[in-house]
Amino acid sequence: MKNHPVGGARQHREAIMEDVHDQKRERILAVAEELFFQRGYAGTTMSDIVEQLGVAKPYLYYYFSNKAEIYETLTLRSSHACLTAMHFDASDTRPAVEKLREGLQRFATANVLYFKSGTFAYRESATRHPEVDREVRNLARKFYKELRSLLDEGRENGDLDFEDTKLTAFAIGSIAGFLYTWYKPDGAISPEDMAAQLTSILLRIAGDRPRTTRARGRSCSR
Repeated sequence: MKNHPVGGARQHREAIMEDVHDQKRERILAVAEELFFQRGYAGTTMSDIVEQLGVAKPYLYYYFSNKAEIYETLTLRSSHACLTAMHFDASDTRPAVEKLREGLQRFATANVLYFKSGTFAYRESATRHPEVDREVRNLARKFYKELRSLLDEGRENGDLDFEDTKLTAFAIGSIAGFLYTWYKPDGAISPEDMAAQLTSILLRIAGDRPRTTRARGRSCSR
């Protein structure tokens, strides 16, 4: 039987322990997300989370120091996932409409995935640390700036058809923002189909013109 080097075995054990740690932490976040979503921040206690997990309080405090840290972790994670969807590297030279399609698909997918904790950014903001609120606001400003830029460029290229850029951008952001009021993940539409259909709706709001329509318009303008 071949023996593993001591260093390799140690790294393997550490990797396993880290994976277990992450799984336990994610379990806490999943339970807390549901409680915060259903009861609100004020209506949820650390004892409630512990009870739902079926563990002792020291278990919970090993991963998080307090309720605020859990809430802020969920808020920032969902905000980053949703509000960085329109960011593309400066070296990406694809047409704006192609990046918009990809960005809106990422945006829709993130909103479906985080439709519960995605509401925390604008619910009970007074309970969060000011630095967390500043980070969320900065993410939102950058999201809309990048979205408006792609919308304008796409319209200039003749690929998009809409009127006011700012209004269109806010309409796109708002339709996903109210997802929590009606979306049922165990309903008739699967999360994957929901994200796909939302993407299609958001692209129509942006005035994404079918390729045949764009080609016809360009040939007529010659």
